Amino acid sequence: MTNHIGLIRKGRKPELDSEEAALVCEHPREKFRPTFATHDYITGDPFVVGYCNACRLYVTTPVPPEREVGTYYPKGYYGSGRRFNRIVEWLLDNLYNYRASQIEQHQKPGKVLDIGCGRGLLLHKLRQRGWTPMGTELSEEAASYARDRLGLPVTTQMVEDVKFPDEEFDLVILWHVLEHVQSPRAMLKEVSRILKPGGTLLVAVPNFGSAEAQWSKAGWFHLDVPRHLTHFTRATLAHALNDAGLTVSSTNFFSTEYDFFSFVQSVQNKMGLRHNLLYNLLRTRSAKVVDAEGKTIGTARLQSLVALVTAVPLTLISLVYAPVAAALGKGATLAVYAKKR
Repeated sequence: MTNHIGLIRKGRKPELDSEEAALVCEHPREKFRPTFATHDYITGDPFVVGYCNACRLYVTTPVPPEREVGTYYPKGYYGSGRRFNRIVEWLLDNLYNYRASQIEQHQKPGKVLDIGCGRGLLLHKLRQRGWTPMGTELSEEAASYARDRLGLPVTTQMVEDVKFPDEEFDLVILWHVLEHVQSPRAMLKEVSRILKPGGTLLVAVPNFGSAEAQWSKAGWFHLDVPRHLTHFTRATLAHALNDAGLTVSSTNFFSTEYDFFSFVQSVQNKMGLRHNLLYNLLRTRSAKVVDAEGKTIGTARLQSLVALVTAVPLTLISLVYAPVAAALGKGATLAVYAKKR
């Protein structure tokens, strides 16, 4: 496959046919249908979310230039070491054990690539179960934790720059990564190339077609513009996977580590509290999200108190709401297993 991802990233614009153009779409104005206006809760910069008829995806516009992307990922966004308090970290550790066992219901152990693997926690669990791991992670802090603390082979190169051989992996994981990618269709094409025939892709994304996304709109916890450049529904994700030569075999609308909390935070955002305040309060000191002036978000004591107090009843409501929404196919997240044809 011609590496048009890299060409676009370096500012060069080759002549593309219609199929290739969809892979690296820049969302031309005449093809874009706005849905609602919003802003980045960290910098305050304005953005618009809408549907692009060229690439057939819901997207964030304008797309930040490559040289400015880093300004939207403040230090601590991904964190190094512990991101959350010890209780949350313990829950996550047990969750990764469970997720690894779930994966093996869809693909027997072999070679696995986790794209955007973060600190490598899921890769670590899979290695313990007999998988041969490989990871990519653009955050040097997170990659260092995976390499130095867990001994995992993790590179900070873009996946298309690594130039993995064709049909190299039995399993590829894109766990809440695809929404960050400027050219998600091109990414899925690359994944299909490096997967073995019959191999599995596990891809998880926020569900833009969820009930929560519809009623909270710009207040939705998972919107996170402009870090989230694409906003997937079940249909748009399935179409993109199919175009890449991947067939959906299983779809799940519930994620334990996201959906309960997402409901609570989205409601608090709609209440008018500082956007994603509770999320920031739960993060460790080194992983706090900071605003453009370098001040930690969430320092207003009254708002912080309201966020903590209302979190209790909202959590109780979410224990009912989130499973019901998921059962109706309207959960806040999508996790899809797809097989390479």
